[in-house]
Amino acid sequence: MMKTLKEQLYLTLDKGMESGRLEPGLVLLEGNIAELFGMSRSPVRQTLRQLHDEGKVSRFDGRGYLVGDSPAEVIRRPITSEDIKNLGELSNVERQDSWVVHAEAIERDIVLCSMKGSFELNELKLARVLDVSRTITHRILLHLQSIGVLEKVKYSSWRVVPLDDDRLHNLYEARRQLEPFMIGCATTRIPKEDISNYIDKLEHASAKYPHVSSELLDELENDLHGDAVSQGGNQEISNMLSRARPILLISKHLLGSSIELPDNDPFFDEHRWIFERMLEDKPREASQALEEHLTRSESKVLDRLAHFRREGQVAIPSYLKAADK
Repeated sequence: MMKTLKEQLYLTLDKGMESGRLEPGLVLLEGNIAELFGMSRSPVRQTLRQLHDEGKVSRFDGRGYLVGDSPAEVIRRPITSEDIKNLGELSNVERQDSWVVHAEAIERDIVLCSMKGSFELNELKLARVLDVSRTITHRILLHLQSIGVLEKVKYSSWRVVPLDDDRLHNLYEARRQLEPFMIGCATTRIPKEDISNYIDKLEHASAKYPHVSSELLDELENDLHGDAVSQGGNQEISNMLSRARPILLISKHLLGSSIELPDNDPFFDEHRWIFERMLEDKPREASQALEEHLTRSESKVLDRLAHFRREGQVAIPSYLKAADK
């Protein structure tokens, strides 16, 4: 019987630790592992929790887990494809890692251009620019289509979906209808330890603000609007919400780069309030708090979008061209 992706991940990490390639004391981070294997954070979190329950990894005063039960030191470095090469059934990690790395850069180009107007993408030109196979290129484009930033037009031609004010409002309206329901359901499903970890991360980021990276901001956004919401137990709704991803991508690619971080943290207190209601087993209050948070968020993101349209500069990559009027 074919093993699930989570089972394959478990075997690969377990063999990596047994072989010593993943050395005692090495920090294992959800984000690093999820990106390396090209999967979502949820199966990664479940796998790390299983390894922890078995005593193969341990918690410490920091993010993630440490290899080993009680290692003598903490080793901070990202896991790479070389660490786990030929260890298990996920031997195609190098191919997966390749498309994920490219997808991040292409995503940024497309999202920034979508805020400026209508563009078309040529798949053949993109493959040449990246110097990768058509298979990898197509996988990148299918991923970007799944999160609502691209639409297929015809053979080798794609359309960047413009992110105008009307679309922004419609996406927020969809989120207000769906996310509060999902977070209410998730309140009774998510382990309390995970909710506490979300709150701890927010507290840590709040203490460091504004000296936080855009990567951390995106991770904190996804803790609530991605991972926590996805544990509401309805995959069909999760699939629908994936199309609202462009809203989060606005802040991901603008805050701290094209637009300065606001004087006060952009969402930490509101996220923390929602998680605290979940920790208290109050699904109705958590749902209401999330709905109110989304309503306030819309006006903030609309302002960022307007500011970027007025003053932001975008270098149009060669694989994109302005769409005909």
